[in-house]
Amino acid sequence: MNSALVRRVFDVAAVAAGLALISVSSVGRAQAPAAPPAPAVAPLNDLKVPAGFSVSVFASELPGARMMAVSPEGVLIVARRRANEVVALPDKNGDGRAEPEVLLSDLTNAHSLAFKDGYLYISTTPAVVRVKWANGRPSGTPEKIIDLPTSTPSVHVTRSIAFGKDGRLYVAIGSSCNVCVEPDPRRTTIHVFNADGSNGQLFAKGMHNAIGFDWDPATGRMWAGDTGQDGLGDGVPPEEINLIEAGKHYGFPFFVGRNEANHVAELKDAKPDVTADAAVAPALEMPAHVTPMDLRFYTGSQFPAAYRNALFLALHGSSTIPTKVGYKVVRVVMKNGRPAGTEDFMTGWLKNGEVTGRPAGLATGRDGALYVSDDNKGFIYRVSYGH
Repeated sequence: MNSALVRRVFDVAAVAAGLALISVSSVGRAQAPAAPPAPAVAPLNDLKVPAGFSVSVFASELPGARMMAVSPEGVLIVARRRANEVVALPDKNGDGRAEPEVLLSDLTNAHSLAFKDGYLYISTTPAVVRVKWANGRPSGTPEKIIDLPTSTPSVHVTRSIAFGKDGRLYVAIGSSCNVCVEPDPRRTTIHVFNADGSNGQLFAKGMHNAIGFDWDPATGRMWAGDTGQDGLGDGVPPEEINLIEAGKHYGFPFFVGRNEANHVAELKDAKPDVTADAAVAPALEMPAHVTPMDLRFYTGSQFPAAYRNALFLALHGSSTIPTKVGYKVVRVVMKNGRPAGTEDFMTGWLKNGEVTGRPAGLATGRDGALYVSDDNKGFIYRVSYGH
């Protein structure tokens, strides 16, 4: 090697060394690469279910997992709001654990799913979309069939969907605020559409945010949970379960609880569009701030007779008051076809004031188990009986 080349090599090395020294000295010491976040640990030892039932982790590492549906092939599908994805959860090797597979992405605040006549329907914040379903997966590109209201800022961005026995698509649209008179009349309602998105009509209104709704297999009645507004205190207003009927008004924002006037500054100059006598009072009041999320009737046969067609409700938990409440799955006790109270079914996410998960979605699997999504830690739990 000639002398000029040797000098250039040493010059380059010296410059590189000098830059390295400058880099290290500028921060005091060299920074090691950040370790990847540790995966969440399922609180299985703390989760409690009634005698004879057992809980296992079916899937993990799915933060933002919300509502679920079962595909025509019997595979559990979940919407991930945080990731804007729809994920399939097949258990291909039969070991009791799913192997998650992303089916669709770029779906803003994907929240709720439904299957109907060869299509998968997905609710997002700005729209309901659908995509053809063939051979156990989406075929083609999702098409928008229903425009939904959006606003910035928006307190409630989730949209829940389900098909009724009449073959029509029901869509729940929550409020854009904590409490206000909505400028868009589609807010605080449940609307109903044809399966192709046409012929949209108001079905019921006056609900703060009816996230979960379902139909009683025995009576055909439609039931929905409803969250209450914040800011009235730690114990008011009650959260609700409502019997949803066509054309009815459920009081919000002008009435809370059993149709008590909502005296807040935001409504000082507003003229109510319903009277206390005309507004429908809750079928069941629940503690304030428990946040009813998904509401589903169990449709399997694995559970004992007392739980067949039982109504389950995921309580997502409080986030605006000092004392934490909720964070569990309850069974709604029905008497003469109407809710009479609740009893704990799956608890343990709240222990000594610490939260280890937030139940969000519910689904009866093809195997007869009840599946529960935790959108906080990203687990899908399987609750089974006798195994």
